[in-house]
Amino acid sequence: MESLQSWAQIGRRIAQTRESAGLSQGELASRIEVDRTAVVRMEQGERKVSALELFRIAEILDAPPAHFLTEPPAALTSRRRTLDSPADAATRDSYRLDIRLEEHARNAEWLVAEGFLIPPHLHEPLGCTEADPTALAREARRVAGIPPGPLGPMASVAERFGLYLAVAPEPAEGASLLLDAYGVSVISGLSAPGRRRWTAAHELGHHLLRDEYHSDAGVAASRDEREQAIDDFAGAFLLPEDEFGSVFRQAVSRGLSPREALIGVAADYRISWSSTVSRARWLGLVSTPAAHRLRADTPVRGDFLAVRGAEPVPDLEPGATGTAWRQAVLAAWKAGAVSGARAVELLYGALRESELPEQDLEDVGP
Repeated sequence: MESLQSWAQIGRRIAQTRESAGLSQGELASRIEVDRTAVVRMEQGERKVSALELFRIAEILDAPPAHFLTEPPAALTSRRRTLDSPADAATRDSYRLDIRLEEHARNAEWLVAEGFLIPPHLHEPLGCTEADPTALAREARRVAGIPPGPLGPMASVAERFGLYLAVAPEPAEGASLLLDAYGVSVISGLSAPGRRRWTAAHELGHHLLRDEYHSDAGVAASRDEREQAIDDFAGAFLLPEDEFGSVFRQAVSRGLSPREALIGVAADYRISWSSTVSRARWLGLVSTPAAHRLRADTPVRGDFLAVRGAEPVPDLEPGATGTAWRQAVLAAWKAGAVSGARAVELLYGALRESELPEQDLEDVGP
């Protein structure tokens, strides 16, 4: 990403980030202990910002310092909604998630450029489009060599296709950005676990269809049809039609009620109850009236214990990344390419500095 070239550009970034954080110019001024007019002049590009001020602003607004100094990717800029003052909640949430997406993209670009993160190359291309999302899901599983059955951790699954996921404590559900031969995505860690996996699969769908940028916050009405196709891909990728039908019918044949059978599916495949019921209705496994009743009868912990003996293991907890990403960061740390503090940043807090492995540095003689 290119560096910003003027104080006016830096000022605009400060103004937009302040607005996304819901702070007024006076509130920001008070926090950094300057007059409000100083913040006004900063945002208008009429006053330089010292390094100490910039780091303090970054801390207050919960954004990395690099966010104020680098130009966002063109694809993101062209599709992002204007953040005017006062901005509505959806626009602010979208901008906050984009901050995390830009940071994740910067980190990925560095890891790839330094040779620590090597995007995979599928042996054969995917030949399907959004016109047949179920076929796209089936083809993606086949090309990546994913066996039948529930998928493992979604961050590692997405890495098979060159999409690097991160999970952030932001309310907007998800966003993704296509880079050179790979992509990055950030999803909300505030959603329910099943919803997080669905969002991850949804962003993977956009990645496979080579969408330059996508955000689930404030989807335009003109894109509803495409979003529905991507959702169909997500459902077919997480829980293929033939598997769902087979698992459901076998459970019912063993004497389980349709609700108990669906609880087992939701637990094993780790998708949300509403998504499980909706997909069962779409596949004709339950009637529309039955689906309405089932959707309203959300399982509690005891239901999962009764059917499966355990609760589903949550996936995509805040700070989660895939296996390849974690190994790349730790390889950079062991090689001495990053400091301990930077390694912790790149792992998004998954480890503390005291938990990092020993470095592979040789002692340098006098």
